[in-house]
Amino acid sequence: MTDGQELSLGERLQIVYQRLTALPPATGPQEALRQLAETLTSVEDEYSGVPKDPKPELAFDGRMYPPRADYTTEEADGTLVAVTKGNVIYAKPDGELIITSRRTGETVYQRPGA
Repeated sequence: MTDGQELSLGERLQIVYQRLTALPPATGPQEALRQLAETLTSVEDEYSGVPKDPKPELAFDGRMYPPRADYTTEEADGTLVAVTKGNVIYAKPDGELIITSRRTGETVYQRPGA
C-alpha cells in the first residue's frame, strides 16, 4: 500500500474499471487479461490493506486476485473465459473485455478491443 488508505472492495473495483478504461485498447485476449491482472494487482497493492499471497487459495482473504490460469479456458473462436469467485471474464480475440456477474449474469464492465 502506498498511501495507507484502505478502500472497500466496491471502491477498489471502481478504480480498477477506471484505470482499465484509461489504458489503450488491448489487441488480443492475452493482452486484455494481462491488463486486467496488472491493474487489479496495482489497485489491491495500493488500497486493499492485505499483503499479496504468492499462492492464494480460493477462500477470500480480503484481497482480489487476477483470474487463475487453472480457471481459464479458451473457446473455439479464441475467446479466453476466466471464472472467478464473483465474475466470468471474457477476453475476446479483438481484445474486447467483458466482465459479467456470476450471481446475476449482468455485464458489470465492458471495454472494446483494438
